[in-house]
Amino acid sequence: TFQAYRKWVAAYGAEPLLPGLNLTHNQLFFLNYAQIWCGQMRPEDALTKVRSANHPPGKFRILGPLSNSRDFSEAYNCPLGTRMNPVAKCSVW
Repeated sequence: TFQAYRKWVAAYGAEPLLPGLNLTHNQLFFLNYAQIWCGQMRPEDALTKVRSANHPPGKFRILGPLSNSRDFSEAYNCPLGTRMNPVAKCSVW
């Protein structure tokens, strides 16, 4: 989780930034999260997966949690009331 990452940074210090990328450590954390779920599939395969899988497609596994994350919206400076920083957010825990 992002909180666990922040605790690690507090305990051990921030790692060097990646050269050539204009991204903060926090932005890189969320970018890595999103990359886990990214992928391409043929439309017919996507339809089969939606009908039979226990989990939503990767796109929604990215957009749902991150649009409801205050930490994400702060990391990327998403204006309040936009798609990735709605005023009303869902929280599970």
